[in-house]
Amino acid sequence: MDLTARDLTARLGLRHPIVQAPMAGGSTPPGFIAESIRLGLLGSLGAAYLAPAVIEAQAAEIRAAAKGPLGINLFLPVGRPPAPGAVEAMIDFLAPYHAAAGIAPPVLPDPPEQDFQAQLAALRRVRPEVASFVFDCPDPAMVAALKAEGMLVIGGATTLDEAHAVAAAGVDAVVAQGAEAGGHRASFLAPFEASLVPTLELVEAVAGALALPVIAAGGIMDRAGISAALDRGAQMVQLGTALLRADESGAPPAHKAAMARGDGAPVDLIREWSGRAAIGLGNRFTREVRAAGLSVPPFPYQNALTQAIRAAGRKAGDGDLLALWCGAGYAAAKAAPLADIVADLV
Repeated sequence: MDLTARDLTARLGLRHPIVQAPMAGGSTPPGFIAESIRLGLLGSLGAAYLAPAVIEAQAAEIRAAAKGPLGINLFLPVGRPPAPGAVEAMIDFLAPYHAAAGIAPPVLPDPPEQDFQAQLAALRRVRPEVASFVFDCPDPAMVAALKAEGMLVIGGATTLDEAHAVAAAGVDAVVAQGAEAGGHRASFLAPFEASLVPTLELVEAVAGALALPVIAAGGIMDRAGISAALDRGAQMVQLGTALLRADESGAPPAHKAAMARGDGAPVDLIREWSGRAAIGLGNRFTREVRAAGLSVPPFPYQNALTQAIRAAGRKAGDGDLLALWCGAGYAAAKAAPLADIVADLV
């Protein structure tokens, strides 16, 4: 799909230059995505934690409910072995949490993550209008194959060097994920702490350096933020935190409540839930892991180890047992029907 420099929104057939962020983990259920599509946004399925059959089933549910372009996002495999003893020490640490929650003792699932190649095959069967990837530079052969099948391919970058790398892989557009963005960081060429470039600064640099459409992500919460990103060279914006408290969002009530009562407390770079740096609010669990001085197993191991306790936190409505991902502007997120939130944005 050959895109000129200024027609990404038009080529996707969207009413608004807005991507509903593909937040994996249940925050964006099919109904939420379908409503985003009906409102003229690019609806996005965060499929990183979904089995291939579930990816296909949810995509079918979305398409049955709404007509418009659909994006599917996957995490590229980046696993590295944990330090010796790190998994066992974390299991020992988690055991009292499991006992207090009344759930089975912690174990490391085998395998600790979904099979990426099987997920990719499911994505190709679904054939969404957009396929996007984060956590690494997408393979050029994969990008070329997806484009040949009619999909627009997007890569994520948190620095200008990363944007150059994903552009060289042949992607159609780049998501410039600024320091203010909530959730997992897309960084892959430099340490996370060295890759926290403010969104508008990153957008301007990437848009000035690449002949590709740029999608701004991070800290965009209102019309002024959208306009600022477009003025700096973005063709579209990607919104996650701004939509997270919507009535249709799948974020647990305790997650939404933590955002509502945060009073602008600063977000943090958190590894304790997944083993990979992500932006959100700290809670008792993150504080206690840090206080214990444990070596946190890397993603996907820690993410798999904490899956059961996060499910228990969701069921019990306990915000101290949830990964409270949100971006720097979370205090401005509104609790309202998605249609009302989008109306205010556009």
